[in-house]
Amino acid sequence: MGSLFKTLKKVIKVTKIKPHLIPKRDEQYLAQSTDLLDLERRQKEIDSRFIRKL
Repeated sequence: MGSLFKTLKKVIKVTKIKPHLIPKRDEQYLAQSTDLLDLERRQKEIDSRFIRKL
């Protein structure tokens, strides 16, 4: 449980300090997809992260 909070804290720091790095990070994550289905799954994952912030 402690590592979850450390990871969450790290994500919050990155988004507050360097918001311009988020699109690049997401683009790199999408580029690692192995096929079309994996790409679509990763896109949905990124979209759901965005929706949860609202």
